[in-house]
Formats: sequence, C-alpha cells, structure tokens
Amino acid sequence: MEDWSTSWKLGGERPAWHENYVKTTKEKDAKSGDPMLDKLDRTLDAFQENARLMGLAVTNFGTQPKSQESLNQKIQTLISGLSELDALKGEFAETRVPLELMDIIDKGGSPYVYSKEMLEKTVHKNEEVNGKVEMYRKFRASLLKNMGEEMPEDTVKYLTTRHEREAAQQLLQSTAAALAKDI
Repeated sequence: MEDWSTSWKLGGERPAWHENYVKTTKEKDAKSGDPMLDKLDRTLDAFQENARLMGLAVTNFGTQPKSQESLNQKIQTLISGLSELDALKGEFAETRVPLELMDIIDKGGSPYVYSKEMLEKTVHKNEEVNGKVEMYRKFRASLLKNMGEEMPEDTVKYLTTRHEREAAQQLLQSTAAALAKDI
C-alpha cells in the first residue's frame, strides 16, 4: 500500500483510488437527496482542499512575497472549516463508523477494501445460516418421520394442531391486510 498521507497533504498526488471514491460517494449522495449529507460532503471537501493548500503555503513559506499573510489567511480558513464541521456534528450523532474502517483509511488503504471484506463476510455468514436452516428442515422431517413410526396418533395430533395454528395465523394476516387496504 502506498504511503500517500504525507505527500498528499503537502500538495502531492492523491492516491489512485481517491478520485473514484469521491465520484461514487458524490453520486450516491446525489441520489440520496439528503441535504445534510450533501452539506457535510461539501464542507469536508472544502476543508480537505484548504488543508492541502495550507500545506503548500507552509512548504513555500518565505519563497513568495506576503507568505505570512497568505499563511494566516489559510489558517483562518481552516479554523472556519473546523467551526462548520463542529456545527454539523450534532446532525450525525447517531452515525457510527467502524473503527476498523478508520484504521484502514489511516494506513492509506481504500475504504472499498473494507466494504469488499464486509460483503464477503456477510455472504459467508449468509451461506452458513442457510446451511443451518436447511439442516433444521431435514432434522424436522426426519423427526416427524420417526415420530410417526413410533407414535402415529400423537404425531397426527401434533400436525393437526400445528396446521390449525398456521391456518389461523394466515387468516389473521389476510384480515389485517384487507383492513389496511380499506383504511
């Protein structure tokens, strides 16, 4: 993984994944239509650009006329950006970002790697759960078969009671759905 954190902050090239990430993030936000997310995105983009420009001003300090004034202006812009972000933080109090994702980003990694890993873990867990569900279905069928061979009368009573409960639940659900349509 390339270490872009220092060079990028000082005006170097951004990492290869950055442009695609920004593009897809903006497309997603535009589709969401959430004005607070859009405002946060714009504020973070502006803050990030101002931090990069301040890094350039520090790097070139003393080589250009009015370097101190330019640096002071960049610092004030950065401070106002922090104030804006502080004002927005209340809107996102319930938002949780996984620490693992922050670690990956801090190390210069792509957030897409984290998303991909989480998706793969979810698919694996889903397959595992589906396997367990199928195992329980087979166990139930085997249990009913063996129970039917050993205790046929009790098995019939169980199945009759169970089917009556299921039929009653279906009736209640269809009635509730019909009432919901009328309202």
